[in-house]
Amino acid sequence: MARLKPRKRARLPDRAFAYVDSRGKRRLPIHDRAHVRNALARFNQVAFENDDARERARKRLLNAAKRYRIVPVGFITGQLQSERRHATAGRLVIELGRNAAPGELQARLRTVLRDPTLAVLHWSDAAGAYLDGAGKPVSLPAEGGPRGVTYLERQGRPMTALVHDPTILEDPDLTATVLDAVRFVVEKDRLRGRIEATSTDAARLPTGFVTFLMTDIEASTVLLQQVGDRYGNLLNDVRGVLRAALSRAHGREIDARADEFFAVFERPAAAVEAAVTIQRQLAKGAVGSSERLEVRVRVGIHSGRPTLTDVGYIGLAVHTAARVCSAAHGGQIIVSAATRAAVATSAPSGVRFRSLGRHRLAGLPEPETLFQVHAPGLRATFPRPRTGRQSVRRRESDKGRAGRDGQLELPSTS
Repeated sequence: MARLKPRKRARLPDRAFAYVDSRGKRRLPIHDRAHVRNALARFNQVAFENDDARERARKRLLNAAKRYRIVPVGFITGQLQSERRHATAGRLVIELGRNAAPGELQARLRTVLRDPTLAVLHWSDAAGAYLDGAGKPVSLPAEGGPRGVTYLERQGRPMTALVHDPTILEDPDLTATVLDAVRFVVEKDRLRGRIEATSTDAARLPTGFVTFLMTDIEASTVLLQQVGDRYGNLLNDVRGVLRAALSRAHGREIDARADEFFAVFERPAAAVEAAVTIQRQLAKGAVGSSERLEVRVRVGIHSGRPTLTDVGYIGLAVHTAARVCSAAHGGQIIVSAATRAAVATSAPSGVRFRSLGRHRLAGLPEPETLFQVHAPGLRATFPRPRTGRQSVRRRESDKGRAGRDGQLELPSTS
């Protein structure tokens, strides 16, 4: 089927599409036989605003199929199977809510979703990993592999991960129903003490010389205005990318608040490896693709010797990590001189560092030398760091010019 060109698409009337949402966005073109067949194949991949919108689109699509004398056997069979799965998932919520036995959730999900290898994992801050039913740490599958991962959060923190066949949760409505069932059961089990609490166990966090990784979503206010109520789902998707990279690099999550994410690593090279994975995944459109959004995250890394208290880390190292992160642009990874020195020759394969010069960072007593991480798959060129001030090197150069000609050039601001 030839791709529908934007100019031709714009000339088509609304009736030439099976679905037009409340904002006027038109999907599933049905103006000819080939596009009707394509719409039948893609129907379950569309995120409809509600059940009524889905039903209207389904009827328009079936009428179009009838007009072009297409017998949509596969489409109707798929709809019946989807409806049966939804009904079974709904019963799952009720049955498990009444009398769920410990460990029954995983077995029931395997039956309902017809995935005999599905695994329900629960996050443990004490272990810094997701644990299986026996309490053993489990490594999450690699991105793009034969197994998918769906995450659930509790008050902005990791709670549960489902490892499953990626094709079984392609239907967003079915996914929402299943996750509601899982959340209900997990919360109930938590109250009964069956699952280890996920509040940060500060006593088990690494001490001594550690490396902090902090991230922040660039232009989050603009994204919020674009997606509205769906921003929460977008934020969860971003955190899913962050946590997957964190888990594979053996880092520990400290906090996830609003658009910020804070983690700690015992090895500085592991923090850099996680950061590169994060930016590569986001650059591939791992989140926001359905909304056609460009989601960019700033990453800052700093190494030091913070003080560990009952409530977490405190000290200049924590403050420095936050300032290094704020100096980065979306899609960029900036590390401090301490981290660059600590990594030394143990940098991950393909990773190199480019000096960005010395900069004054707000609240820090001395200028900080910053380095940008370069690696295949990452954007290489960015504006100067977001320090709000000119670099120390430039300021010294300006002083030299002022001494020669009596005038000082005003620096540009970011």
